[in-house]
Amino acid sequence: MDRLKDKIAIVSGAGGGIGSAICQRFAQEGAAIICVDINPSTLDSTIAEIIRYGGKANKLLADISEEKTAVDAVKIAIDEYGGLDILVNNAVYDIALGPLTSISLDDWRRTMDVNLNSAFLMSKHSIPEMEIRGGGSIIHIASQLGRTARPGRPWYCAQKAALINLAKAMALDHAPQKIRVNSLSPGPVETNRYLTNFSSQEEAQKTSNTLFDRLGKPDEIAAGAAFLASDDASFVTGSDLLIDGGYTVP
Repeated sequence: MDRLKDKIAIVSGAGGGIGSAICQRFAQEGAAIICVDINPSTLDSTIAEIIRYGGKANKLLADISEEKTAVDAVKIAIDEYGGLDILVNNAVYDIALGPLTSISLDDWRRTMDVNLNSAFLMSKHSIPEMEIRGGGSIIHIASQLGRTARPGRPWYCAQKAALINLAKAMALDHAPQKIRVNSLSPGPVETNRYLTNFSSQEEAQKTSNTLFDRLGKPDEIAAGAAFLASDDASFVTGSDLLIDGGYTVP
C-alpha cells in the first residue's frame, strides 16, 4: 500500500467519518496530509490516528468557507512538504431536514458556502501548485443524492449534483495541466453524522435502501478515494465514482 508515496494531499472535513477514513488511508498509502476541519476534537483524533500509523500530517483548524483557509492550507503544503498533488473536497454542513420553504436564507447560504463554495476556493488555490508539480488529482466528495433525491434534502441534493458537474467542467479545463478532476459519490455510510438522523443504529441499517441491506463503511469510501488519487486512475477524469451499495439501481 504505497500508491501515494511522496504525494502531498489536502483533505477538508478531515475530522468527519469519511474524511478521517480518507486521511488514514492516504497516510497508509504513503501520502503526507494537511487535514482541515473546524472541529478541534475530531481533527485531533484524525491526526492521532495518522501518527499512530507512522504517517505524516499537519492540521489546520479553520472554517473551510473562508478563502483564507484555502490559502493557508496550500501554504502549509508548500512550506512543510514542497508542493501539492492531491485535493479532496469533503467538507459538509448539515441543517434540519425539511422542504425548501422551511429553510432560512442564512442556512441556505451557509450550506452553499461549506458544501459547494469551499470546493471552488480550495480548487482555485490548489491548481496552480499542482501544475508546478506536473499534474495532480482533485476529488469532490458528492453523494448518490446528487443523482437522485430524497424528501427534505433540497439543499443537499442540489449542492451534491453541482459538485458532480463541477468535476466534469474542471476536468475539461485542466486536462492540459495534467490535473484529473473527479467526483466520488458515497451512498448511506455508517458515520456519526448519518446515524444522528435515526433513533438507533438498527433503524439506520434497516432503512439503508442498499441492495446489501446495510450501510457502507467509511473505509469502503476511502478505498475509492485512494484509487482516484493514485496513478491507478491515471486515465480517469470527469467521472463520478458511485459507491452506494446499489442504492441508485432500482
